[in-house]
Amino acid sequence: MALSEDPAINAKLEELAARDAEFGNRAQQRVIAKYGSEVSMEDYHFSKSFARESQASQQVDWVHQGWMRPIRFAYRHTPRWIRFAVKKVAS
Repeated sequence: MALSEDPAINAKLEELAARDAEFGNRAQQRVIAKYGSEVSMEDYHFSKSFARESQASQQVDWVHQGWMRPIRFAYRHTPRWIRFAVKKVAS
């Protein structure tokens, strides 16, 4: 299928499509090598993984609620080395 009237552009697009197919085949071979050829995700539906109310799109982002504003302000205005130390201790 020609997307352009310029044959040079069409040749480049065909070359890119061939490279894309090659990369796809390589990725598929890596998956088969790692997990085997019988493994398939065709029957798996991600909507069954989580209840609707526990999905990230439904969660309330408590970090941006009003009561956190003074805490966020204080945290952002502390020296960087203190913030890094807090992150290190928290993780």
